[in-house]
Amino acid sequence: MHRDTDDQAFLGKVTAATIRVVLLGGWLAWCAQIVLPFLVPILWGGIIATAAYPLVVRLFPRRRSLGAACFGVVALAVIVTPAWLFFDSVADFVIGVGKQWTQGELKLPAPRADVAGWPIIGPKLYAFWTKSVHTPQSVVEAYLPQLRDAGRWLVKSLGGISLALLQSLFAVALAIAFLVKADTSVGALLPVLNRIAPHRGENILTLASATVRAVAKGVLGVAVLQAALAWLGMSVAGVPGAGAWALVLLILAVAQLPSALVLVPVVIYLFATASKPVAIGFLVWAVVVGLIDNVVKPLVLGRGAGVPMLVIVIGAIGGMLSSGIIGLFVGSVVLAVGYELFAAWVRNEPDASTPPVELPSITADAVK
Repeated sequence: MHRDTDDQAFLGKVTAATIRVVLLGGWLAWCAQIVLPFLVPILWGGIIATAAYPLVVRLFPRRRSLGAACFGVVALAVIVTPAWLFFDSVADFVIGVGKQWTQGELKLPAPRADVAGWPIIGPKLYAFWTKSVHTPQSVVEAYLPQLRDAGRWLVKSLGGISLALLQSLFAVALAIAFLVKADTSVGALLPVLNRIAPHRGENILTLASATVRAVAKGVLGVAVLQAALAWLGMSVAGVPGAGAWALVLLILAVAQLPSALVLVPVVIYLFATASKPVAIGFLVWAVVVGLIDNVVKPLVLGRGAGVPMLVIVIGAIGGMLSSGIIGLFVGSVVLAVGYELFAAWVRNEPDASTPPVELPSITADAVK
């Protein structure tokens, strides 16, 4: 009888615990579903704030709120200006082509005669280009399915870029709040990290901050610099849609793909249509832009946590597939930080602030 009572009590405790776990799990899942749409902008805002914090503290050591506000103005200008240039470039190009097409005046710049003498690609490129100049309708009709697919992809991409722009603006607002309340944010985050990894929360936070800053400068910073210089060179050379090409180069640079995928076709276009001094000048400029990735990035990344390029590539591509254009930037940084934290955990690096545990010595008296 006593045993039956104990079994019923144990069963009641298990049932109550199971109900509590299910309710708590359901509540956490509900909260996660509510927060999930804001997760990427929150992470993006945290990354921006972490990367900008040393500069804000250095320039505004006593008036952090003013520094955060100034940083917000600069960050908004950095986001809005390229977006405006991109949309303006795409709109001018699409409207111009559509107007010329409806009026029957669509004309491409004719290639120079020496293009036919280029090795390997010269004859076919010259023939196709010449046909596109004289009979563009026949070329459009021949490639109409591909052009329709490209148009759908362009509309979808523009929608994704617009969403990424709104998310970036929201992330900048969050970054300003994080910068103003930096001490409070760190104070709220440290107990969570200490609960996850006892006595190592501060070490984890320092490692994550160093990795964020290294990747932000070495990957995102270099990519932005390359895209800006490429846009400047293409604008001076008179390349149509320079803003759109610069955005494509930015995406490729963040994904650790060579900038030559954009610069080489532009160089070929200029050598086929522009004067030789302009084409040669842009070729030299393109070489400089391409070398920035190989010279500046190792120097910047070498000052912070060393992250394999494969990790950044996987993070950038995976982030873009899961969260769109903004995930391209967030994914590379988040996965790099996760890689460094996992590597530190595997190495089992002790926290400098944690005193070593002294094991009791085994003496002969203890053995007895």
